[in-house]
Amino acid sequence: MRFLVCLAACVVLALPAAAAGAPGGAFVTRSGPHLELAGKLFRFGGANIEWLGLVGYGPADPAGPRPPSRFEIDDALTTAKLFGASVVRSQTLVDSVGCSACIEPTLGVFAESAFASSDYALAAARARGLKVIATLVGDDAAAGGTGCVYLRWRGFDPPGCSLISMDPFWTDAAVIGDVEQHIAAVLNHVNPYTHVAYKNDPTILGWDLLNGGGSPPGWTREIAGYVRSLDARHLILSGYSNAGLASVDACVSFLYPHWQLPYATVKAWIAECAKRHKPYLVYEYGWDRTNVPTLARFRTFLATLQRNREIAGDAFWALQAHADGHGWMPIPANIDDPAQAARVETGQWWALYYPGLRTLVNSASDMRARAEAIRAHNFAMRGVRVPPHPVPRAPTPTSAAGGRLYWQGSAGALSYSVQRAPTARGPWRTVCNRCATDAGNGYAVASGAWYRVVAWNVDGRASRPSKPLQATG
Repeated sequence: MRFLVCLAACVVLALPAAAAGAPGGAFVTRSGPHLELAGKLFRFGGANIEWLGLVGYGPADPAGPRPPSRFEIDDALTTAKLFGASVVRSQTLVDSVGCSACIEPTLGVFAESAFASSDYALAAARARGLKVIATLVGDDAAAGGTGCVYLRWRGFDPPGCSLISMDPFWTDAAVIGDVEQHIAAVLNHVNPYTHVAYKNDPTILGWDLLNGGGSPPGWTREIAGYVRSLDARHLILSGYSNAGLASVDACVSFLYPHWQLPYATVKAWIAECAKRHKPYLVYEYGWDRTNVPTLARFRTFLATLQRNREIAGDAFWALQAHADGHGWMPIPANIDDPAQAARVETGQWWALYYPGLRTLVNSASDMRARAEAIRAHNFAMRGVRVPPHPVPRAPTPTSAAGGRLYWQGSAGALSYSVQRAPTARGPWRTVCNRCATDAGNGYAVASGAWYRVVAWNVDGRASRPSKPLQATG
């Protein structure tokens, strides 16, 4: 096995806040048809944050894949935590192959530096008490799926290759060996923040063998057995058709009426898994109006998931974050055609920005209302009352030049106030009372004056003021 080691990998990395002293926690385990954590029943509501390893690798991005910034990772995980999530799932955490920013850019070459965002994300999740589901064979939008990359590396080029149609990926011995080589590099990788190999990190709930779970039994038996030969402690997750395999610990699937996968269909799969006494994870479900037309019906849908005790956990698709600098991360797989936005594969319908952003499909108010329904559901899955929303952190001003003030968004902030003063010490006067949002273009400022920003959450609770910044030019 060859390794491509970049200079960045040789730099001693600073630990994220609170991660160094955070306890590693216990492994999530299976007890018959249930999950347990530290000997207690573990049910979760969660969030998909697909891009923790690479942005623009799953959903198409014309800019190509890039590692997320630490700010983006922290903002998303903080938002997931305030959502009541106890688990996040990330497709791109370890599955990336075939691109310059990937963990495995070319066959058999592993870029240690490409683990940097995944390392940081796992340490940041650990600091927040979150568990992480990682996908081993995922969904590279440019290639049709990571399995298609493995096939092309070995000279196969099946027409229309996709995650659900990629023969002979399942049977070719060389391709299977390549997948196992990638798995070994991932499981044996040591996180420089925690000094723990991925195969020994209890932050990871389990290994999702294939995005969506629909792998053939023969391939699943081989890959699950290989994972188990390296890692005796993490759960192995696969589709309901593989529930009878001793090496598979829990069943997984999507639930999307948008893609003709309603609850009635998935309920039958849950029943099949229950016959094998295995837990079931609905680890992707659709939340927007193209999946469930009204808020009332969406709440009923969530209550149905909660009442089904054979469901050990669920997670909505998919959470976005504030951008590093100002505003929001762009809508994934974006399009600008309103007639197509509710039908094609685009974040215009499935990307969730909290506490709400207007898209071509969703209004900001409906997105916020559905997000609050998810938050209540996540706490209910844990069996605890819904707490007040946490007070946002103080915003961080990033620029006050050219007549505009910009700041990094605060997780959970609904709006912002802007204060002005003649000096950095005050006296401060509010010139914008909750008039700014992360969807806007900052705030107009006068050169020479000093400004600071206050974030407000949906309960009307204010953050501390930001550090002051003087406007220039």
